[in-house]
Amino acid sequence: MRRVLLSTALVLLVGIGAAGGVGVLQADESDAAEARAARRALAAGEIQPFGRLLAQVERECRGRFVEMELEEDDSRWIYEIKLLGPQGDVAELEYDAADLRLLEAEGRRLRALECVPPGTPD
Repeated sequence: MRRVLLSTALVLLVGIGAAGGVGVLQADESDAAEARAARRALAAGEIQPFGRLLAQVERECRGRFVEMELEEDDSRWIYEIKLLGPQGDVAELEYDAADLRLLEAEGRRLRALECVPPGTPD
């Protein structure tokens, strides 16, 4: 079962600082339960703070952060981020929220981002 839990269009999640911590979540009533689940996962150490991922992406990738979503997919938390690449292409990157390992990359001209694994199709 796949549920989209949080999006930067609606909320800012778990402190932007690389040291991390729980940031203030502001969501409407329909998102309150999902926001609580994400906070519990962070407090339990099941996921890394988004700020840590953002710092990693800014260090490793040539691109500008556009959007983030946190999803729970079959009991696995996944950060999905969108980056605007140096040539104006939008790339979608999926990271394991537990260890911030890159799981998947989609988009055009991915190698221009310089953060996707070698052999990733362009």
